[in-house]
Amino acid sequence: MKRNIRKKIVLSAAACMALSVSLSACKKSYESEFNEAQVSVEEGTLTDAEANTGAAEVQSVTSFGPTVPADHNETGASTGTGTNSGSQTAESQSGSAGSSAASKATATSQTAETVVQETKAPISFETRDETVYIMKDDVNIRKEPVDGEPLGKANTGDSFHRTGYSSSGWSRIEYNGATAYISSEFTTTDVVEKKTSEAVAFNTGWEFGGNSKINSGTATLYYASGSSKKNKTVCVNAGHGTKGGESVKTLCHPDGTPKVTGGSTAAGNTKATAVSSGTTMLDGTSEAYVNLKVAKALKSVLLERGYNVLMIRESEDVQLDNIARTVMANEKASCHIAIHYDSTTSNKGAFFMTVADGIKNMYPVSTIWTESDRLGASIINGLSGNGVKIFGDGTMQMDLTQTSYSKIPSIDLELGDRSSDYSDASVSVLAKGIADGVDIFYS
Repeated sequence: MKRNIRKKIVLSAAACMALSVSLSACKKSYESEFNEAQVSVEEGTLTDAEANTGAAEVQSVTSFGPTVPADHNETGASTGTGTNSGSQTAESQSGSAGSSAASKATATSQTAETVVQETKAPISFETRDETVYIMKDDVNIRKEPVDGEPLGKANTGDSFHRTGYSSSGWSRIEYNGATAYISSEFTTTDVVEKKTSEAVAFNTGWEFGGNSKINSGTATLYYASGSSKKNKTVCVNAGHGTKGGESVKTLCHPDGTPKVTGGSTAAGNTKATAVSSGTTMLDGTSEAYVNLKVAKALKSVLLERGYNVLMIRESEDVQLDNIARTVMANEKASCHIAIHYDSTTSNKGAFFMTVADGIKNMYPVSTIWTESDRLGASIINGLSGNGVKIFGDGTMQMDLTQTSYSKIPSIDLELGDRSSDYSDASVSVLAKGIADGVDIFYS
């Protein structure tokens, strides 16, 4: 017998029947695929012993691959039956293979689940009783270590009571009266001086920044301290107070479309005064001064309550026009409150400027105007709750540069008019009322 190793085994069904007796002088081929091997049986005469050996070899070979259809009737009359049998055998093997694959898939799935369970094993913490300080800004405080839900942010100099330390790189701390976790990489037991404030310069690369014409000034961002930090930044914009602002014109809307309502600039104009000088109180005091007085009082209350505060103006003058102020608030704050007094003399009470209907579909107004109106309503509620007089329903619709460029909740808040009281006591009440409104908005 001569064997040639190829991709297939060459056999003949008729020869299979004769192998048990003898092989005459002929060449028969038997084909059955298995494991890429091929065997050829060539002309020759085999003894009974050799024939038996050959039959055993054929059985051995065919057991590896698909079953060769068996001819149960030696005359070949039952060929169809043999084919059905082969088909059933193939189906059985297919089913068996599928069952085996399913078993392997199940085993793989179970193994994967085991791995996941192992990776979620509890982290062991050594008990600690010490104060740690944060060494960088914007560090996540998490509900659980590794990938837990963020509860807030810690900044340079913030301190926490550490109750546990893990060699895996996590610290267990107390945060707002509950247990939380923070990466040990950013902590130290050495005292780190807290960053209480920083100057914020204008960046013309910010969205809409190119529309600003006066932007050489800087604002100041103050950070809340203590355990009551809310991780929200309120932009407090003391209206007016930019020297030379009235001689410069800027686009009323980011897209250059005209105003839809009147105001300090009439409807239909595409450009407005960059920063107006504001009105004058009946006693001769400038509105800009009174706005700043309220803004400073509000800053103190907000910081005490855990809000960061972006102060646009803290002196008589800041070289930031209305667009620059709004764009800066967009980038650095969570909401924007501009402090103003109206030019009437009837002591009308407080109200805020709602977004004009004609610009509600304009970008970016369309993305935020409902939240801006909600912020305004919240603050009017806060003021009313502190006994502050409210004008009408607390609203007046107006198309303003500020709200036209705002990407965060933003309002122009009119706290009264030229005849309103702005004594220290009144300003204190106003500051508390506005802060209460901010609490309502974020509650």
